[in-house]
Order: sequence, then C-alpha cells, then structure tokens
Amino acid sequence: MRKLIFCFAVWHFFGSALAAEKVVLEMDNDYAPYSYVENGELKGLYVDLLKSIAARLAPAYDVQLQAIPWKRGLYNLEAGKSLAVLPAYRNKDRSYIQVYSTPIYRETVVIFCNDDVMRKTLTQFPDDFSGLTVGVNLGFTLGEKMVAAAKKKVFSIVEAKGNEENLMKLQNKTIDCYANDRLAAQYSAEQLRKNARLPQFKDFKLREAAVISAEDTVIAYSLANTASYKADVIAKMDAALEAAKKSGVIDKMVAALSR
Repeated sequence: MRKLIFCFAVWHFFGSALAAEKVVLEMDNDYAPYSYVENGELKGLYVDLLKSIAARLAPAYDVQLQAIPWKRGLYNLEAGKSLAVLPAYRNKDRSYIQVYSTPIYRETVVIFCNDDVMRKTLTQFPDDFSGLTVGVNLGFTLGEKMVAAAKKKVFSIVEAKGNEENLMKLQNKTIDCYANDRLAAQYSAEQLRKNARLPQFKDFKLREAAVISAEDTVIAYSLANTASYKADVIAKMDAALEAAKKSGVIDKMVAALSR
C-alpha cells in the first residue's frame, strides 16, 4: 500500500511538471518605461502586465519573459528562433510575422526637435520636417506615416540603441529631431535630468513638434516558429489581454507612471 501511494505521488509530481509547457516571450530591453533592464532585472509597465497574464495561463503554460535587444528580437522572430516579441507595432512589411495579438495599449507617437529646429514653423508632418535628421530607436517602426516619409526620403533616419541614446543626441544636436512614443520619451528624459553625472540635462526641455500617429502596441508572433501550442497560446493570451483591459488595470498602470 505504501508503495502504491509513493508511486502515485511520484507520478503526480512528474505529471504536473510535464503538464506545464514552457513558453518564452522576448521583450525589448531598452524601452523604458514599458520594457527595460535595470540592474540586470527586466522591468516596466508591459513587463508587469505580462507577468499578471502569465499567471492566468498557468498551470498549462509556464510563460517566461526574456529581455533582448529589439533588433535581435526581430531577427529571432524572422528565423523562427522565438515564438513572439513585444512590444511591437503592426507593420505590413514584416512578412515574417504570422499574426499580431489583440492591442495591449495605444501609444501616441510624436516627434521632438531641438531648440534650433523649433524656431521654425513645424505643424505639418512630414512636409515641415523636410531635410532634417530624425533619430529613431534601432529596429523600430513608428507607423505608416513615418515609414512612407522615410521611403520618400523626406528626411534622414538615424537609428540609435534606445531612448536615452537618442535623447543625448537630441540634446547635443547630433540629430535635429527624435520620434518615439510620448510617454517613453518623457520618462527617459526625466531619468536623464535626475542623473547627477549628466549635468547637461539638468535644464533639458523636451520640445514636442508634432503628433505623428497613434499606434496600438501588440505581441508579434513568428511565422517560422511552428510550436505545437502556438495557436492555443495566442488565443489564451488574447483573452487574458482583453480581460486586463476591461478591468482597467492597464489604464491604472499608465496613470501611475504619468504622475
């Protein structure tokens, strides 16, 4: 009898362990305040949200979040080395993405410019920005208007690793303007102002020139990745995201950051 009980306990333990399918979601490591690494730890609004959603998918799925440079995340997605990456914007030119999740949050993409450029009349995007140098984060797509203007070479696009690097370029006038989500740029600018090792940012003002677009952030799923559980994970993730939005938890997180 003891032997039977022991065998059942062992079977139950290993059966439970095997039941949880490991699912890795790659997340941008340099997109504060949404998804970033600080002191070796992945943090941010979307990180907190996905952790809460991961709990909803357990015990069927063991959802793990992995920080990655955005450009490498896109490469892994295209090569099928990863299942998904976030936060992404929809991009019809990325044929290696099979499907996008239900929207997570709508970001407002704006363009900020340095003092010299702001002396000009800048109201109409992209026409009023002709001939300028515009910084963007490496591998980022900032909506159809931005993509169309870049293809027409209305202005020059210069990529940098992340928010802070682009803001440093904007401050020292290496670039004329910087395009990104409003909250992300404002948050990173505030962190730079607080940094005693960067006195040049003490009185730095982030000057918004124009709104480019409003973009839904989503999870991008790989076409080349053929995990057997992919369809089920996508469906469960979408349901959990919708529930989170209806509960108001995302709006509360954003409001807390904006204070």
